[in-house]
Amino acid sequence: MLSSIADILDDLDMFQGLFAYPELECLGSYMNIATVAKGEIIFREGDKGGYMLILIDGKMEVSKSGEGGLHLLSYEGKGRVLGEMALIDHEPRSATCVASSACEMVSLSSDGLEKLAAAHPPVAYKLMFVLARLLSRRLRRTSGLLADFINA
Repeated sequence: MLSSIADILDDLDMFQGLFAYPELECLGSYMNIATVAKGEIIFREGDKGGYMLILIDGKMEVSKSGEGGLHLLSYEGKGRVLGEMALIDHEPRSATCVASSACEMVSLSSDGLEKLAAAHPPVAYKLMFVLARLLSRRLRRTSGLLADFINA
């Protein structure tokens, strides 16, 4: 285990080249570290979303309900961000997330994000930029999959 949340964040590609280490220390001071056991439900589709998490160790399954029950969308590993949409838009969770192994993660709550934005606007701006870039990539990938599905 790395010594601090700033060290954990510094080790992730998504923060490279945008954040100076003191900014990661600032961001990390608004985050928490959590561990969950294999099989534990992190959040369920439809739950109120009040936090996002970054997986630091372990694997998680992301599923969505549909015709015929729950459908696996993806397996997520180190460095993956989960729950960011609900953190930003305060809408219910769009999927269910379950630990498929023991996991360690850092989390940022809505309250933590608001406090960060009030106390350190430049750091909050950079975080929102990282999340916007992440969401843009995911939307492009989803649009591509939809186009492939329509053209099939």
